[in-house]
Amino acid sequence: MINFLTDDRVSELADMVRNRFGLNFSSERWKDLRSAVVRFQREDSSFKTPAECLEYILSPTVGTDDLEQFINRLTIGETFFFRDTNALRVLEYEILRKISGRGSGLNGAARIWSTACSTGEEPYTLAMICRRSGVSAEIFGTDIDSKALIKAREGCYRKWSFRSEDTGFRDIFFRKVGSNSFLLDSSIKRMVNLSRLNLMDASVPVALQDMDVILCRNVLMYFSSAGVNSVLDKLWDCLTPGGWLVATPSESGLLSSHGRFEPVNVGGVLLYRKNENYVPECRMDFDGFKFRDDFKTSFSSAAEQFDFNAQLESTPADFVDLKFPEPEIPVPEVESVPEPPVIPRAGNDGAALLKQAGEVRMHGDTLKAVSLYKEVVEHENPREIKAAAFLGIAGIKADSGLTDEAALWCAKALELDRVSPCAHFLLGQICFQQGDLSTALAHMRNAVFLDSEFIMAHFLLGNIYLEQNDSNGALRHFRISMQELDKMDQDDPVPCSDNVTAGRLMEMVRLVQQQLVQ
Repeated sequence: MINFLTDDRVSELADMVRNRFGLNFSSERWKDLRSAVVRFQREDSSFKTPAECLEYILSPTVGTDDLEQFINRLTIGETFFFRDTNALRVLEYEILRKISGRGSGLNGAARIWSTACSTGEEPYTLAMICRRSGVSAEIFGTDIDSKALIKAREGCYRKWSFRSEDTGFRDIFFRKVGSNSFLLDSSIKRMVNLSRLNLMDASVPVALQDMDVILCRNVLMYFSSAGVNSVLDKLWDCLTPGGWLVATPSESGLLSSHGRFEPVNVGGVLLYRKNENYVPECRMDFDGFKFRDDFKTSFSSAAEQFDFNAQLESTPADFVDLKFPEPEIPVPEVESVPEPPVIPRAGNDGAALLKQAGEVRMHGDTLKAVSLYKEVVEHENPREIKAAAFLGIAGIKADSGLTDEAALWCAKALELDRVSPCAHFLLGQICFQQGDLSTALAHMRNAVFLDSEFIMAHFLLGNIYLEQNDSNGALRHFRISMQELDKMDQDDPVPCSDNVTAGRLMEMVRLVQQQLVQ
């Protein structure tokens, strides 16, 4: 049935979605558009066929509410409380506490905006942080998905929203209802103003002007090249002088290409500041795409320092070895949700325990996963099995924002398996998040040396080179990323990417490439 939607009409749909909402759907992802049309048609009995539904969506008479509901099917609202606690720690202690009483809001309140808040986990996390620190704040959350905002206003969440390893805040600010749901304290909900907003609208409401902090995490990757620049220009205008923009490391390339925000390492986290006097260094040096001399490095020198047990003939340069009372909340009627399936114990078999740990981690039980990983290393198992367990713990710590602990677990993994590209990648990712670009660069080089097809390592190398103002190096690794992504099914998640699909990552890389050569 999907095939009855012709390429010509789907192309028009992609153009409309890009022009009106800034969302980028290249031809590789037209299948997503077709699927959204089919789902919309099935839920609306007034259309007999998907083709009829598509004609209505493209017609000048399409209702605003109907178009909004269709767009809701194209956006992804995957988030959880206290995501990236390292960035949140810096926000709380280095930014918000210092702004409190001197912010742009009423009586010096800090003004904070979560630009794509989805079901509310991010702005409510900010509210809990401000409550804990005694920070006076005006917090705003916006999203294009009206259904997600309804859930945010309800403030009722399931266990999947509490994937951070530290869930102590859940006991303070939530009350359990039903078998698998938690209701947020109404006093925290009242701290957040929620509203629907299309970031591609011509103007931003006055209420969202003069912000001290804006969070725009995992948002820019969904926009077209023009959309990225338009959104970043709006966010720039909405910040007060000296205000801060928070994005993800994977989006740093888009911010570097945009060029207006000043990258600043704050407490080991890369943030972006509105500095009207900031002038980025020229990053363009296209003399045949040759590397500049200051980035030329010989890979032979490190071979004398490290022994790969004869598994490799040579090694890369810069190979690094790093030795409150319970709230009174009325209980609503909540649909009972079954607990995650009980996974049988795997005994002391290391490989089986690793598999089991991965399964319980996927269900959000990080504490149980860590326990299983530790059980692997406490018993007699092959070195590579133990190294994988150490790396599993490192990943959980990193996901929880405990980057210093994650780095230590990565180092343990590397002690057992010096040729693990994933361990070098994760350690490089941590260093990049902390603003240590030289160490991040070394680990990412190790990762791609050990696995030349490691897509995310090439992608992050491109971002690191951008931060170092080396466009040639950035373009080289972005080009390799594209070559490897082209080998994947566009709907498959890219390994080590936090479930970003190959098609979506290709669009991100393409956007950065386009901005670099403009």
